[in-house]
Amino acid sequence: MRRTLVYTSAEGMKEDILPEQLKKFLGKDDFFIWVDFEAPSKEDFGLLVEGFNFHPLAIEDSKTKFNLPKIDDYKEYLFIVWCDLLDISDTDRMETAEVDVFLGKNFLVTIHDKKVKSIDSVYVRCKKTPDFMGGGIEWVLHDILDRMVDGDFLLVDRISDEVDELEDKIFEASTKEDPKKLFLYKRQLLNIRKIIAPQREVINSLIRHELFIERRAYIYFQDITDHLIRIIDFVDTARDVISTAMDIYLSTISNRLNELMKKLTIVATIFMSLTLITGIYGMNFENMPELYWEYGYFIVLLIMMFFAVGIFTYFKFKQWW
Repeated sequence: MRRTLVYTSAEGMKEDILPEQLKKFLGKDDFFIWVDFEAPSKEDFGLLVEGFNFHPLAIEDSKTKFNLPKIDDYKEYLFIVWCDLLDISDTDRMETAEVDVFLGKNFLVTIHDKKVKSIDSVYVRCKKTPDFMGGGIEWVLHDILDRMVDGDFLLVDRISDEVDELEDKIFEASTKEDPKKLFLYKRQLLNIRKIIAPQREVINSLIRHELFIERRAYIYFQDITDHLIRIIDFVDTARDVISTAMDIYLSTISNRLNELMKKLTIVATIFMSLTLITGIYGMNFENMPELYWEYGYFIVLLIMMFFAVGIFTYFKFKQWW
């Protein structure tokens, strides 16, 4: 699907123009063009080559997915790879949407395979408020990136809250599923950091290109960098919490095991004394006077009970049980 917006100060906003008309606008100076490709076809990529004359390497990168965020300077335009965090799954995989951007002095081309809400929202805004797009094409790019980063921030904040809840649960009553969830969150946060960290460098490099970003827009792009830094801080903090929670879980399991072994040892100690008595009277010697006592059996049982109760009382007094 291809969507096109063209703004000129003389004619205002035009939408969904034909490729032949697009080439005419590219030869003018007083215009701003935004072309958005969702799941582009071969014809769409042909328009990028013939209409915009983009470099083959940039076209190849836009066709290849799962690229890390980066920015390439082709003098007449910038090629930017950006990743939008869509959602987290029950596995360690993070659902993302790669957005490839071509930014020129007065044109913007966005390419993505999946539906991106931020781009749709900015597209609607440009249609309703043509003057916004007329202020400069870099402002359209800023609005898209800013909305994406805000969505990423909410996603990371949600993961952070879930990690905090899991940490509290481990303190109260941990289960076998808790360490699996901790490792899952840890991998997800690691994947997020792999994406967010390069994006910060992309913005820092972008604002240094005065040819495409006017000075008035610097501080707004810098605000995106601040948000990315906060996301990275959230990710690092959540990873520290996960490490602490894992240590707590292992320590809790170890303490439980030690407590269980202590109780088993006490039980074994009690039965060891009883086994000693039964072992003595289980010997097959003829000269054992107790064998002929009328109440010998009951006396031995009482002695065994006395030893068992006495040892258990001693352990309770020492608070070992």
